[in-house]
Amino acid sequence: MAKERKIMCDCGGILIERKMKFEEIETEAMVCPKCNFVTLTKEQADKYVKLKQLHKLIDTERKIIRIGNSMGFTLPDGLQEFGAEVGRKVKIKALSQKSFKVELIS
Repeated sequence: MAKERKIMCDCGGILIERKMKFEEIETEAMVCPKCNFVTLTKEQADKYVKLKQLHKLIDTERKIIRIGNSMGFTLPDGLQEFGAEVGRKVKIKALSQKSFKVELIS
């Protein structure tokens, strides 16, 4: 079994993995507890780029439309890359009076 690699900061501290916010996108990053230097591993950077693409697709205004006796809104076709597809089940959860979360479920 391989040992977990530790990344040393220039200040002498050892970087630890922590959730960070970059441009309103929360992702894992490597942070030095001594000097607060922040960097991303290759895997973390790849994940951040994917999240940024997702935000670019989703972060727009949409209009509520009538579908029979119900209401709905459309989602961009590019979300298929992230697992959204016709027929997939979603879970909708109220966060406040003016916001809710739509989560893809398996």
